Amino acid sequence: MPKLLLLDADVIIDLHTLGLFGKIIKAYDICLTREVFEEAKYYKKDGAKIEIDLKDVTIIDNVDLENLRCVQREAKKAMLGIDPGESTSMAYLIQTNEEIT
Repeated sequence: MPKLLLLDADVIIDLHTLGLFGKIIKAYDICLTREVFEEAKYYKKDGAKIEIDLKDVTIIDNVDLENLRCVQREAKKAMLGIDPGESTSMAYLIQTNEEIT
């Protein structure tokens, strides 16, 4: 199954809100950095706050610190606001040799 790295918790939240996360997880091995996993807690539907269950995803914990620092430096130079989930995801993309969609 192809791997799909979701870079930000907002993507997970939106997929749940739209009812599409189940379809995506059937087609891909969903990968998340620990930070993205921890940020994606709830979504709202019809005014109700619903907890997100991410039991069938791969959690990435081994993000290289130097790659993370590089991403943060580049974001700062470009004057971009970047949250921890996005920065760890991009750092992982730098370090991995795996084919990830």
